[in-house]
Amino acid sequence: MRTRFNNDLESIKEMSKEVSQLILISYDRIDLYLDKKNEENLDHVIELFDDIRRGASGIERFCFELLALQQPVASDLRLLQMEIKLASTFKRIASHLNSVAEILKSYNINEQEKYFLKKFIENEKSMLEDGIGAFVKNDKDKALATRKKDTINNKLFVDAITFAADENKNDKIGPVELSNKILLFKYFERLGDRIARVADLATRL
Repeated sequence: MRTRFNNDLESIKEMSKEVSQLILISYDRIDLYLDKKNEENLDHVIELFDDIRRGASGIERFCFELLALQQPVASDLRLLQMEIKLASTFKRIASHLNSVAEILKSYNINEQEKYFLKKFIENEKSMLEDGIGAFVKNDKDKALATRKKDTINNKLFVDAITFAADENKNDKIGPVELSNKILLFKYFERLGDRIARVADLATRL
């Protein structure tokens, strides 16, 4: 019975890794759009929104089932609790990526804005890969190092909105476009916070 329970716990970890891969694909599609301007990439991000949420809901259901049917010891109970929180974080990440795709479909991105977005993508992909790795392997040192990378996102956000404000001041973009581009950069800043949360959950196992 215990062997099966341990296998179930490993299965939940694998499910989390699979959902994180869908998120990484979303980032890759946004990156491809910035290079090729092919909106099919953004459509794929929007399609992945439902896939990520379904995967996260599957994690939640499995965790609640194990909580109801088993009597997990303290360390296993913490894992299940953190997996439920992780699933919720995945859903929020999916929502932010979906919103990013919708904004990108509506506005052109210049080279400097493209630079900021690519830097966000590069750092956040690295954070997610390291964060989920730390979570699955219970590597607290790696989790703490990953969490610190969010300071890069915070600086990028400040630089990006400063640039957007200057574009508006110089009459290169209007107030509506300014507000939407600030929102675009804010979504990436929030994505960094959510991904840092993945690493933070790893420190609580």
